[in-house]
Amino acid sequence: MGHHHEHDHHHGQSCAHGHGGGEHSQRRAITLAFFITAGFMLVEAAGGLLTGSMALLSDSLHMMTDAAALGMSFFASRLASLKPDSSRTYGYRRAEVVAALANAMLLWILSGYMLREVYERFQNPVPVLSGYMLAVAVLGLLANLASAWILHGHSEDNINIRGAFLHVVSDLAGSVAAIIAGVIIYFSGWYMADTIVSLLIIALILFSSTRLLLEAFHILMEGAPRGLSLKDLERELRAIEGVSDVHELHAWSLSSGFNALSAHLVVKDPAKQQGALKAAACRVAPAFGIRHSVFQVEAEPVENSSCDICA
Repeated sequence: MGHHHEHDHHHGQSCAHGHGGGEHSQRRAITLAFFITAGFMLVEAAGGLLTGSMALLSDSLHMMTDAAALGMSFFASRLASLKPDSSRTYGYRRAEVVAALANAMLLWILSGYMLREVYERFQNPVPVLSGYMLAVAVLGLLANLASAWILHGHSEDNINIRGAFLHVVSDLAGSVAAIIAGVIIYFSGWYMADTIVSLLIIALILFSSTRLLLEAFHILMEGAPRGLSLKDLERELRAIEGVSDVHELHAWSLSSGFNALSAHLVVKDPAKQQGALKAAACRVAPAFGIRHSVFQVEAEPVENSSCDICA
């Protein structure tokens, strides 16, 4: 006994979007922050070696990781702008998430190296030239403030830039801690303050990188986009005129800010199917921040979404 099911599909970019200018400004922000960070990294490394400050050396290593993170962010941003092809039908947007994951892992590796150095300093404290250390730490603070200000405007819309921003913020906190350590050493001569500050910097790195790691993992696992309620989305789809049922509802992110959706809509009246498609793709989906949607309209519910039912 045969079964016949009518299907209508809609593949859309949720009607219209313009993001070229935003992506260009993001790359410009990353480039400027990279040159500031990379330039001062050399200054801070030299300052750490000259003053004997573990805090400055740790912070310079952190800034080196920041520079690498910003470089990867720029590279991933360029990849994400490439058009889809026959091999990668969604393009290269996931490159941003992979780069963010790499940034987080790089921070963990750096933290392990720094922990080993801090342990040695606890065993054998090293004298520090506090005056020069303070001067370099203050300059580092100013450099990190500039980079953080440049990146902050884009950090909420892009996981990759958020990763770079978190790098800079944790380094910013490290610069403040290095200044405090310099002041303590200058007035008291207690060199252990430098080692303790290094430990605090490591804790900041681990905290920021763990958050980034979890978010990147969530996206790679096709988790529902942050802040999106599937229940509310389903309710709005069911409210469309002619829609009697919604199933096979899936929402995920290709990268931060680029959310995708697929769903089956049951519309029994053929005269209302095109109207339901248009309402779903151009009204409901954009209202929930969906930039790519695929809807299948069915005259009757199809429990199995594969082609097994056609056999």
